[in-house]
Amino acid sequence: MNTPPFLLAAAALFWATQTGQWLVAAVVAVLMEGPRYRTWRWSLEESDFMRIADFCTVLLVGLALYFYFTFGNPRAITLLFQWLPVALAPIALAVAWSTSREIGLAVLFWSLRRAPMRRRYAFNPGVTLFVLWLLGASAANHPGWSFEIGLVLLTGWALWVSRPRSHPRAVWILSLLMVASLGYAGHIGLHGLQQWLEGAAPEWIAGGGSRTNPYRSNTDIGSMGDIKLTEGIVMRITADPGWRVPILLHRASYDDYRSGTWVAKSPRFESISPFEVATRWKLSNAAIDPGRPGSQLSVNDYSAGGNPVLSLPIGVARIDSLAASDVQANSLGAVQAEHKPGYFSYSVLLGADGAASAVTDLAYSVPGATDLKVPAGEAAAITSIADELQLAGLQPAEALAVIRKFFAERFQYSLWQGKPAGGATPLAEFLLTTRAGHCEYFASATTLLLRAAGVPARYATGFSVQELASPGDGYVVRERHAHAWVRAWVDGAWRDVDTTPPDWFAAESARTPFWSKLTDVWSWLRFWIAQHSADTGTLLGWLAIPMGLWIAWRIQSARRSLVQMPSDKAVNSVAHIGSDSEFYRVAQRLLELGYARHDAESLQEWLQRIAVLPGAPGLDQAELEAMVRLHYRYRFDPLGLPEPDRLRLQERSRDWLARHPVVVRNQKAV
Repeated sequence: MNTPPFLLAAAALFWATQTGQWLVAAVVAVLMEGPRYRTWRWSLEESDFMRIADFCTVLLVGLALYFYFTFGNPRAITLLFQWLPVALAPIALAVAWSTSREIGLAVLFWSLRRAPMRRRYAFNPGVTLFVLWLLGASAANHPGWSFEIGLVLLTGWALWVSRPRSHPRAVWILSLLMVASLGYAGHIGLHGLQQWLEGAAPEWIAGGGSRTNPYRSNTDIGSMGDIKLTEGIVMRITADPGWRVPILLHRASYDDYRSGTWVAKSPRFESISPFEVATRWKLSNAAIDPGRPGSQLSVNDYSAGGNPVLSLPIGVARIDSLAASDVQANSLGAVQAEHKPGYFSYSVLLGADGAASAVTDLAYSVPGATDLKVPAGEAAAITSIADELQLAGLQPAEALAVIRKFFAERFQYSLWQGKPAGGATPLAEFLLTTRAGHCEYFASATTLLLRAAGVPARYATGFSVQELASPGDGYVVRERHAHAWVRAWVDGAWRDVDTTPPDWFAAESARTPFWSKLTDVWSWLRFWIAQHSADTGTLLGWLAIPMGLWIAWRIQSARRSLVQMPSDKAVNSVAHIGSDSEFYRVAQRLLELGYARHDAESLQEWLQRIAVLPGAPGLDQAELEAMVRLHYRYRFDPLGLPEPDRLRLQERSRDWLARHPVVVRNQKAV
């Protein structure tokens, strides 16, 4: 490798501190640094490197598919960057354990294999692998002092070797620290900006689909035109016998209505301690009867961004088999788990009463003043309907029955909405004029009518489970199954109230496109792979076995031989190898003749440039390039330069020097 000793090993271990994959990093680190202390190498040809590079490509594609099926985007992209150095490590290891010091670009690019460039470009992958280790560590997204310090130390270590010797060391170190400080300040600034955006405008980043913001729900009340939702499957549910559909799975409730937006006022989340075992979480003190029909169901969910809000039926007493580091709940019944992105599952057990009582449930509060508040902008329409239905003075159960009948007999479900007339609010237009709308209209109107009748009520969101899974058992939940309903305080407990006409589900199912079956098969395949996939590190470990056997077989079948040679440690300790090359005198003579060499210009590039200068008729480019090739072999070939070639370099250099003495030229000599 063309990197300082132990730098690649340190970078791999730094990657492990961020990803937790210590075994993978340790194995790669040992294999990468081992060639410096061994005296044999494989005599590999470029075709062998191409096979290894092709295997790396297959491995990288396999990882991309695995991460996509298991975690989905954007998490899959982050994980792919995280494991990129591991996937490309085989090609770097092959160079480290071979007699070659570099590989051509054609090894990595198939297009160059079909149409080779006139001039071969080669490089040593050591520095590239070092950069990939740092990139993979940063993709793990575990910021902190350890990451920042490790990044600065490793980068400084790599740059120290190639620093300009003309600059004082103190100035170089000070410059490095200044750049590191500016980078850290920028990182802190961007992190602060992200936190401000999350706090000031959470709806900007809350996302769509199955993502739920437990603080604010922006409804489609007031949106004109046709509301369209996707067919994507967001959950899979397995329920024991006894459950009646539809099953309402609650995610969040809100108690304050503001012009089409429901807000949860001060819903502080509090942690719930694990109960008996680390994967069991108790939400209620209600008694549990696991043998009672309709008391248990299992949820298989997916979270793209991590820390999901759980989907729970009303009256949950306990959550089992939830591998979360923390579970929190607020007083409005929203439960959020601290969990990494990707697929996750849990089981739900109901209390014996099947309701959410604020006396027994740890995640619910007793009704407050906000649960009876009717916003001023909607008061006229709500009061008009309440007076028409004579809700004043009715008992909660009686008021609820009257409101149910009102919506069932006089309203219909519709996803299309027009523009309100006469300056009326969309909700007032729904109640007094159109009497047609989607679930958000029904839930919002029901919540406010119950409050007008003196019944505490909250706006609830989640999913309605009704569609049987195919293939497989249980139910599937699609994005278009997102639903809104009411949680009302009746007979001393919070109870689900859904006044949306039941034909809404059939109306939306009729809009299913013809290609949905294909997308369902794709979704099921992703789910199956996620359910049966092993840990990423274990998977890669098993892949390493056939990879090693395949590479060994290809090398053996090609009859590649082992070559005994000095170790990298021994070679690096002898600084004078090749320093007596006669070509150095040729290069010095060219400088004396006035042919200046540009910074960062290789010998070959220099000779090609000066050979075509108008004032250089006596320079033979082919002759100079032949000497450069011998010089490079003498300087860098691990096998050394055979004696006949060594003599040829000496003779050609002496002959060239004799034919090109120093003369006075118009150009300034360097």
